[in-house]
Amino acid sequence: MGVAIKSLSHFIPETRLTNDYLAAKLGIDSAMIAEKTGIMERRIFHDGATSDMIVNAAHICLEQNNMSPQDVECIIVATMTPDFLCPSTAAVIHSKLKTTNAWGFDAMAACSGFVYGLKIATAMINSGQHKNVLLCAADKMTSIIDPMDKKTSLIFGDGAGVVLLEHVPDEQNEVIDTICKLDSTDLMSVSALDCGSQNPITPETLTNGNQFMKFTSRGIFSGGVAFFKEVILEILAKNNLTFDDIDYIVPHQANKRMLEKLAEELNVCISKFIINIEHIGNTNSGSIPIALSEAFLDGRIQPGMKVVVAGVGAGFTYGASILEIKK
Repeated sequence: MGVAIKSLSHFIPETRLTNDYLAAKLGIDSAMIAEKTGIMERRIFHDGATSDMIVNAAHICLEQNNMSPQDVECIIVATMTPDFLCPSTAAVIHSKLKTTNAWGFDAMAACSGFVYGLKIATAMINSGQHKNVLLCAADKMTSIIDPMDKKTSLIFGDGAGVVLLEHVPDEQNEVIDTICKLDSTDLMSVSALDCGSQNPITPETLTNGNQFMKFTSRGIFSGGVAFFKEVILEILAKNNLTFDDIDYIVPHQANKRMLEKLAEELNVCISKFIINIEHIGNTNSGSIPIALSEAFLDGRIQPGMKVVVAGVGAGFTYGASILEIKK
């Protein structure tokens, strides 16, 4: 059995948050922001929740395949910014899209969410239990960061990517392999500690700022590079491939400087990386499918190409997948 990407789409909000705006707001130098992050502007969603960004992208994704919402069998939502703690964002999307014959659930793996979701979705289809899965990866990161936090507000933006995966014969298989990993050694280096069951919502917890996501470790940059490198090399070795066999690497858009360092560590030209963080920011779970969708639209990714996608997220979650584009 095989799994193919039948269609994919993305949604990026129109509102831009520029370096000049942040520099004036935070009392820092605009040029320093660009130098440190490689980001010039981020996109901010003011018109709804995470589900609304997904629904915008999902309608396009289904239309590309001439598919009715009633034909969708399962919805997986990779996000760390659900609309609500309850009900699930998958249930909200089910209602808004009117996918009456589907079931679904949320999966939280932070920036690795798309890769984790891809692993789950392909396993479900290869099991023979489902013909298709609508894999949605999105985050409204501006809803969980302190706008005055210089570590996070310079990086994150909002966005969504949606991929329709379908069962195909073996010779049309596009998802060659996926590896997902977890290393909890530095568990709390990226965290939002309050408003969960460990630290429930109280008037006090809402005043200390710990409901916002924070970076609490100096090792995030170096650790992220190391995890990226480990899982990319592992999946290539497992499948007897080298970088000469790979046309593009599509990484989670964590930080442009991190991706440049990763290219250096892998001894791979940075031009082999698809990078769009400069004008979008780090959209967390959504960043890989957004970058993939853009690269398909502008023709960079063509049939016959092999692509590695990879993500590293809080926890630390990390993973990579090899895609071979058939058509």
